[in-house]
Amino acid sequence: MIQLVTINKENWQECIQLPTSEDHTRFVASNVYSIAESQFYPDTVTACCIYAGDVMVGFAMYGPEEDDATLFFIDRLMIAEGHRGKGYGKAALSAILEEAKRRGFSRVGLSTDPENEKGIALYESVGFGATGEMDDDEAVYIYSFEIE
Repeated sequence: MIQLVTINKENWQECIQLPTSEDHTRFVASNVYSIAESQFYPDTVTACCIYAGDVMVGFAMYGPEEDDATLFFIDRLMIAEGHRGKGYGKAALSAILEEAKRRGFSRVGLSTDPENEKGIALYESVGFGATGEMDDDEAVYIYSFEIE
């Protein structure tokens, strides 16, 4: 079971030490940078550790898009080296989508390097679709909740 736990004084140091593979570092900002960045957006960004049981396996940062209050945006998602390929990324995405839905959002966005093939496959597997738009050098993907 995946849990998203907000960054705090008890877990931030472990979080910044989560290992990433050399090929993965080009697709995701460091956790220390992301945690620092989140401090400048306290009303819109949630920075959290991803736990599988009692084991920290990753980091995520998300919240309402600053320029579009109707869009929930996933700014970061990283699964630590050694924990990748075990379904934690998909489970974390599902948990974030549930959080967005609970908060009343109908769309969730993210952006990624167009060469991040594994990430794109993951995003598409849970229902994100490419918009054809670019945010700087990253391709934008949107998930829309079905109307119930």
